[in-house]
Amino acid sequence: MILRELRVQNFRSAKDTDSFPVPRLLALIGENNCGKSNIMAAIELLMSAGAGGCSNNDFNNVSIPIIITGKFSELTNAEKQRWQSYLVNGELILEKHLVIETDYRLGKEKVVTEFHGYRAEPKEWFLSLSKIEVREGTRPNWIDIVTINGLPEYFIQDGKCNKTIFSKALLRYLAENTVEHDDPDISSTQALGLQSNVIASLPTVHFLKAITDYSDEIDKRSSTTTFRRLMGDLSERILKNDPDYVKIENALHQIRCLLNSTDDNNSEPRLETISTVENKITDLLKKLMPSVSGITFSIDVDEIKDIFSGGISISVNDGVVTDVLMKGHGLQRCIVFTLLQTLIINERGQLTTGEVPTTELSSIILAIEEPELYIHPQLAKLFYDVMREFSITDQVIYATHSPLFVDAFEHDSIAIITKPNISEGTLVMPCDARAFEGLDDRKLFKGLTRLNPSINEMFFAKRVLLVEGPEDQISITAYLLQEGKIKNRIEEIDWSIVVAGGKDAIPFLQRVLNAFSIPYTVLHDLDITSTMEPDVVATHEKTNKLIAELAGKNPVITYPEKLETSLGLTEHFKDQYQAHRFFLDPSNMTADFSAVVKSIFE
Repeated sequence: MILRELRVQNFRSAKDTDSFPVPRLLALIGENNCGKSNIMAAIELLMSAGAGGCSNNDFNNVSIPIIITGKFSELTNAEKQRWQSYLVNGELILEKHLVIETDYRLGKEKVVTEFHGYRAEPKEWFLSLSKIEVREGTRPNWIDIVTINGLPEYFIQDGKCNKTIFSKALLRYLAENTVEHDDPDISSTQALGLQSNVIASLPTVHFLKAITDYSDEIDKRSSTTTFRRLMGDLSERILKNDPDYVKIENALHQIRCLLNSTDDNNSEPRLETISTVENKITDLLKKLMPSVSGITFSIDVDEIKDIFSGGISISVNDGVVTDVLMKGHGLQRCIVFTLLQTLIINERGQLTTGEVPTTELSSIILAIEEPELYIHPQLAKLFYDVMREFSITDQVIYATHSPLFVDAFEHDSIAIITKPNISEGTLVMPCDARAFEGLDDRKLFKGLTRLNPSINEMFFAKRVLLVEGPEDQISITAYLLQEGKIKNRIEEIDWSIVVAGGKDAIPFLQRVLNAFSIPYTVLHDLDITSTMEPDVVATHEKTNKLIAELAGKNPVITYPEKLETSLGLTEHFKDQYQAHRFFLDPSNMTADFSAVVKSIFE
């Protein structure tokens, strides 16, 4: 089961995000405090039992419910069987409603939750209580319905059948058999009942937050951290494959028998000392409270998963053997990513020589705040590869401020998060694929291969200035410095310059910017002179026209001929070094050049 679509309403900064797609690998990009973490927290809340730690402070408006809607696809056969009456075109749509209620007995407020889904009735009338009532009335002959329609014998108990017996048996029948259903009623959702049944089949969420002290994730005293739950998943998915796993189960069973009373005659007898202590306490307690007939100790023994997740210490030998808590934050985060890689290897049956388990395991959603945190840039590239690999079998959603963690080749794996103002709240802008309509695969690949980390910075920009080459960037920066508009770089005035690497590449970058509604201005040379051949002029005119058409309402500024011509030069700059030296002298900025650049920012 994979989360394919999400909508968040009334949760923290999100008033209503509207529905947006969630691919297997999704990068959330946006300024600080725009709501990226809230989107990931909403996903964790959707998959959690009960209120999931949600309090009054998490409601954007306490007078209305929080509603988190998820659409799931790629259900396994077992999941399809479990959810068959709630599937819409083969997909499961779930809503989690959270409301604040007052417990008048205690005089306190609490958050109450309920899962909702779109319910469909079975097509066969005798498998639907509502259809039975329409056809047979409110007092049907239940035994006749069972026998005439060949329903299993468990529909009749002690020769009797009533609505209660039939309803209970029907739930079992629908769970064990695949039946055809009518189209679900999507006009309103229905409560799904026990939350534990819902949570059991949903993906498991591991949320790695951008905490200041990452050692909290590793500390074995913390039993609920992402690290501990990952260790538990490793035990669940890996240890049970070991043929000697039964030895651990038998040993734990023996320990439970030694510590607790049991009716198992084949087990080890309980330790006599414990019974002696119970009897002694009972004798003493009877003197104080004669009504007490006895007491019994019940000693819990952790399951394998709990032992593995909560009882492991890790020492690292990097020249000096030291507990991982004594290492740097970067190494500590590497430990967690290593666990992820181990899970990947295990999912592919490459970790052990034993048979791959046939039992179905819930998929994992890995949510990460700032995966670049504490990490050297070169290592960050490897981390990105780890996340992409993990998303092949499961799902990764992360918030980042680094262009190293964005790959525009996967343009549908990016969503820009904004918060224009408090009244609108957090908004999600996924890629609009319509921006790439009309491009064939060859041209699309050619355009995407031009993208690199420096170009990927456009996803993080407030406004982009697209230029042809690095000399344009140098000249514009020099002009702004000369005019006192900036002290060091153009980002001071909320602009970012993106060098396209040639005018032919500008249209593709425009498409990318259009897909995410990022505002931009284009500056390019017209490249047309009176001495050119007609076919060369036609080629430049075609490109210039395409740039203008794609720009829409975004401004396009042009040099009448070339940058160098506007500077009074007869030749191109030989290289960037020559351009830097040229602009060291402010007098080299001609009136024609200054007028063109000035028009960009006015």
